[in-house]
Amino acid sequence: MAEPPARSRAARVFADLRSQILGGRFAPGTRLSPRALATANDVSVSVVREVLTRLAEQGLVTSEPQFGFSVVQLDMAEVRDLSRVRVLIEGEALRDAVRHASADYEADVLAAHHLLSRTPSAAAPDSAAADTWSAAHADFHRALISGCSSPRLRDLANSLRDMTELYRRWSLTLQSSPSQRDAAAEHQALLDAVLDHDPDRAVAVSTDHITITADLLAAYAESRAPATPDAARRSETV
Repeated sequence: MAEPPARSRAARVFADLRSQILGGRFAPGTRLSPRALATANDVSVSVVREVLTRLAEQGLVTSEPQFGFSVVQLDMAEVRDLSRVRVLIEGEALRDAVRHASADYEADVLAAHHLLSRTPSAAAPDSAAADTWSAAHADFHRALISGCSSPRLRDLANSLRDMTELYRRWSLTLQSSPSQRDAAAEHQALLDAVLDHDPDRAVAVSTDHITITADLLAAYAESRAPATPDAARRSETV
């Protein structure tokens, strides 16, 4: 059998590595060796470097002279800032959409929720099934604000949500124990508020839905933080 062209091999490695980073297979800040990845994926180092460069363009990988490629760090200041801005922008877009809700808008939200609720979430967060669920999840959130009367506000909200996709996935995968989060119930609550034509409740539910991601990541970051001298002394006396 003929060997796949370099472009096809690069596309395969890109898809696999992207899913592994989103799925938490590589912890934040992990160094990525092009040579090791080339060996693991049976491709040339040049193919891996091309893939890593593309991932850097998507904000999943950083590249520094002398240090090479690494998975982006978990920056809680950025997470909190993005969460705060999302609450403001997406909340206003959702409020406007619910206030101007039409039958077509409600049908679109219902259809997107139906597809999301019927899409299984994957046990392996870096699998193709996880990508399928994430796509359905994004479609549902786009549908929620699709009725907003401001195209610019919609675009900004969608762009901000795309920027937080890595953090959303990490909030589920970087936990020492399974999360108690009930995403299905959160999405149902959003749907109910929309269908009840209750913009205030919709925004309140949306705010909780957005901020819980930051809270989960903050718990992870705190668990990974080095112990303070006082904490270390206390642990020695236990």
